[in-house]
Amino acid sequence: MPFQSLRNLKNWIAAVFNPPYQLSLCEIVPGLDGGATVYVFKQYGTHDIIKLRHRDIVENVQILSAINPKDLIGIALYENSLKESAGECRVTEAIRGNQYRIANHGREEVYSGESICGNIDLFQRLPPHEICKIAYETGFSKGRKVSGQLRTLAAQGRAEAGAETDNVVPLRSRK
Repeated sequence: MPFQSLRNLKNWIAAVFNPPYQLSLCEIVPGLDGGATVYVFKQYGTHDIIKLRHRDIVENVQILSAINPKDLIGIALYENSLKESAGECRVTEAIRGNQYRIANHGREEVYSGESICGNIDLFQRLPPHEICKIAYETGFSKGRKVSGQLRTLAAQGRAEAGAETDNVVPLRSRK
C-alpha cells in the first residue's frame, strides 16, 4: 500500500512539472495588409516566447501535439472568421448618380445601385446597413425618374389637348 501511494505521488509530481502541453497561447497578432497572423506562445516552465504562423502550426505534428487543444480550437475559429471576412465587400465611396465604389480583395470597382440590387452574389457579401442604404437610394432615384416621366407625359397631353382644355380649371392642392 505505501508503495502505491509513493508511485501516485511520483506521477503527480511528474505531471505538475511536465504537463502534456508545453505551449500555451498568449497573444494573437493580426497580419497587416493581408499578411499572415502571428500566434505568440509561451513555453511552460521557461520565459521563452515562440511566434508561429497558422501554416507553421498545421504543417508540424510535433508543434500540434505541444499546443493545448483549447488553444488550437481558438486558433481554428479565428482562422475561419478571417476566411469568412475575406469574402466580404465594403462600400468605400458613394458617388453621385446612385453609383458606389466597392472594395473587394484589394481592388475597387464602381457599380450602379440598380446593378447592386440585381446582383445577388454582391448583395449577400455587403453589410446589411449598406444594403438598406443602397436599396433605399436606388428606389428613391427610380421613383423620381418615374415621377418626371409622368410629369412630361401630362404636359404633352395638355399640349395636345390645346384649345379643348381652355374651359377646364386645374385642381391645385392646398398647402
